[in-house]
Amino acid sequence: MSLIVAVFVPTGIVLSGDSRMMGTTSSQVPSLSDSAAQMSVQTNMVISDANEKIFSLMNRFGIGTYGDAHVNNLLIAHHIEAFKSQLTKSSTVSTTSDLAARLLKYFQQFHSVQILGFVVVGYDGSEPWVMGVDVKKNEVKRVNRNLQSGEVEYGVHAGGDTSIVGRLLSQPVFNPPFPLLNLQDAVDFSRHLIRTTIDQMRFEPRFATVGGPIDTLLATSDGARFLAHKSLTAS
Repeated sequence: MSLIVAVFVPTGIVLSGDSRMMGTTSSQVPSLSDSAAQMSVQTNMVISDANEKIFSLMNRFGIGTYGDAHVNNLLIAHHIEAFKSQLTKSSTVSTTSDLAARLLKYFQQFHSVQILGFVVVGYDGSEPWVMGVDVKKNEVKRVNRNLQSGEVEYGVHAGGDTSIVGRLLSQPVFNPPFPLLNLQDAVDFSRHLIRTTIDQMRFEPRFATVGGPIDTLLATSDGARFLAHKSLTAS
């Protein structure tokens, strides 16, 4: 599944994600009600704990992906690189909203998509933007703006397996005062939510859908850059 967390405070946006890629295998076993018959059983499995889910575009934007790890028989990372190439050949992306809309259009060409979402972050001048993209629902929405006042809001937005994050944030009185947080606090909190999810899943009687190294990207009005990004190694 994945877990992507964006924390947005007055001085920047932090985008973090885990690295687990899941899959399922199907097997035939004797039916519990009739030993002469067969039944199909789906089993979850970990394919990799080194999957790329956080991406930087144009040194200005950040994208986090959750949901389907393979689209059209290729990794999401392949499609993001193809999307980057497509943008390079076309006109320059002017706004974060424009990037989110183009991302949605790009992935809608693949009709095999079941569950696929993105968190897109960036700055338009001095204004921070945090966008949620749902490919299946054909939906793009901004999540860091008050719909009534139109003012920018500060807080946290998560996508993917958010069940444990939801528990951690379920009592607003104990949530961080996001308008008062500095960038280091935002970095630590975004990674804390993912790390705590990984740790808690170890003890719950279910398949752990979140795992592996945590990648973290920072976006400010000066651009976007990785603070933590797993790299290839050879031992």
